[in-house]
Amino acid sequence: MPAERGSAGWYGQLYVDAGAGGPAVAWDHGEPTPYLVTWLGERFPDGVVGRRAVVIGCAYGDDAELVASYGFDVTAFDVSRTALAEAQSRHAESTVNYRTADLLDLPDELCGAFDLVIECTTLQALPPKLHEAAAAGVASLCGHGGEILVIARCPGDDDPPGPPWLLAKPEVRRVATGDVRLTRMRRIPMRGGDRWVGEFERAPFSAARRTGDRRRSR
Repeated sequence: MPAERGSAGWYGQLYVDAGAGGPAVAWDHGEPTPYLVTWLGERFPDGVVGRRAVVIGCAYGDDAELVASYGFDVTAFDVSRTALAEAQSRHAESTVNYRTADLLDLPDELCGAFDLVIECTTLQALPPKLHEAAAAGVASLCGHGGEILVIARCPGDDDPPGPPWLLAKPEVRRVATGDVRLTRMRRIPMRGGDRWVGEFERAPFSAARRTGDRRRSR
């Protein structure tokens, strides 16, 4: 029986087929996400020291390698071992920690472990019934005082049925859960269609603890 469209097995087969000489995966452009290039250059012009970042659904590693070039200690994960093997082959001298993981079933050691979380178009790769859980997974990776960048293509009237299942603005905002809050949301033009760009931050531990104390005292 064929794997359900949008499932881990379905995406995994796309990478296997591409590796065997079949059609290339549609999102392999051989370069990082264009707006991520702009955002990192504006946000961290002098690079960073001693900060950890995670790239969700890293595919062949173009975004992960870009983030690492700014000095971040980068973990990048994907559900496809084939994609990760190709990423490691393409970036043989990489410092990125490539590993398998599922956004919907994250290992404990990744949760709350990162100063910067990069999510570019992974949420829209999942069926709509999984969007809320996946958005919570994105938020869970961010450590106290950390930040999250979400880039997702805006839906249009002529878009065919998924995948991808493009996100309405409220679905992007779902990443703001618990003590993660939305700080900025924009719609920007980009190759292949407009994108939502959402920026989020998680409260520092002391602020989160004070909020929790107030709630318990009510």
